[in-house]
Amino acid sequence: MVDRVRVSDLRYQVTGACNLRCPHCFSESAKRRSDELNLDEAKRMVLDFKENGLKLLTLTGGEPLLRKRFTLELVEFLSEEGVYSRVFTNGTLMTREYARLLREAGLREAQVSIDGIGRTHDEWRGMPGSFERAVNAIKYLKDVGIRTAIRVTVMPFNYLQMPELLALAEDLSVDLLRVRPFISAGRGKDNQQYMLTKEMHDHAFGYLAEARHEAEVTMELPPPSYAFLYDRRVDPLQLKRRLRFHGCSCGRELCAVTPDGWIKPCGYFSVRIGNVRADSIRDVWRSDAFLCSLRRLERLDERCMKCEYLGICGGGCRAAAYENFGDLEAADPTCPKLRG
Repeated sequence: MVDRVRVSDLRYQVTGACNLRCPHCFSESAKRRSDELNLDEAKRMVLDFKENGLKLLTLTGGEPLLRKRFTLELVEFLSEEGVYSRVFTNGTLMTREYARLLREAGLREAQVSIDGIGRTHDEWRGMPGSFERAVNAIKYLKDVGIRTAIRVTVMPFNYLQMPELLALAEDLSVDLLRVRPFISAGRGKDNQQYMLTKEMHDHAFGYLAEARHEAEVTMELPPPSYAFLYDRRVDPLQLKRRLRFHGCSCGRELCAVTPDGWIKPCGYFSVRIGNVRADSIRDVWRSDAFLCSLRRLERLDERCMKCEYLGICGGGCRAAAYENFGDLEAADPTCPKLRG
């Protein structure tokens, strides 16, 4: 049991509905559920989390713009409560007018997913014109003064397009380029063919790790991208960082809530640890057995324990390990050293 509860980062899946059917979707978004939280329930959730340290709430999905009024009103409420708000969207439903309304409501940041240039993105999303719509969404958001990020998931069909995607981010003057490898969770568990080989990982993240020093856009390449393996200007073994076998803050300061209110350590985990309709986040955070196990990890896979980089990556993504092997101590399957 933990005495101090501080859940500063909440990822709230506004809806299970999405107008796309991407094979790598960790939330397995498709149709809207009949039991999704209403606005009053979402506001009560925010207040409960705020009493326990909430600083940042990300509205994601599904596609949050399929609940446009709900999203707008919740952003306005978050602004009134002093909580930093972000929206993660595929961009296809964004309009210039809605971007303006989001800005007026107090939205601080938006992320638009782009997984390739032109036809590559369209074919992956299964929607002709989705690339152009995503690019236009970024322009609308930038025009009204919302901090904007591009999210790229690296997979076998797009790993050679990192230079073009970086150039796109620079041309659009986005504030952040956030890049992650494919993680086998949600719908992705049935699409393992999109996992990167070691050679693909080396090519994509080796390029990005080197390019970020001269890039005109900030890049976010944390574990599980393992970009530190490729950065020739930094000796990763000199980085004084220790993460205690825990490659991110999930289950410590971060958690996720599904459209119907289930609380999870993060969006990639399938494990449910409570429900906001019935449980206080304080009680869940202090006493849930799965969270306690996640926080108290003493060992990992033997290959990780012997790795010289363990103190830097902290073992990578525990959700990827658990969702693939059913074991919190298993190795992160996205690690390029292990895939080699």
